[in-house]
Amino acid sequence: MKKIKAISHPIPTEYANRIYNEGKTVFVCKTYLNKVSAGDKFVIYESYGAKAYTGWAVIKTIQRMKSNLIFPNYGEELMITDEELKEYSKGKTEMTVIEFENFKNFKQPVKPKRFVSVGGKYIYEDEFNMIKNNKD
Repeated sequence: MKKIKAISHPIPTEYANRIYNEGKTVFVCKTYLNKVSAGDKFVIYESYGAKAYTGWAVIKTIQRMKSNLIFPNYGEELMITDEELKEYSKGKTEMTVIEFENFKNFKQPVKPKRFVSVGGKYIYEDEFNMIKNNKD
């Protein structure tokens, strides 16, 4: 069985820049990829612009949380604003929250082996090693 080493979610460049330039450390999404845990990698895939993996961080926590509790709990750490969160979470009572640390921007963008869907994807050992070997 292939070993899962990371997860990735598509992030518009505008939001990815908030990670790179403003030190944001919390990502919110609608899908829950529950086969990763603290210590695994969260790989940033820029869905516009680079259309590539552009950096990664270590997952601190990954959890489902009631949508109305996300901003009060994470506030300025979120990569989206309170208004953007309200718009994004419309109709969803729960969302996935990924808190990460030790973000590192890649020197070279790395094209994924296959498409990264809106729901995100698991990154298995072979693709993880490809990213690791081509990011610098």
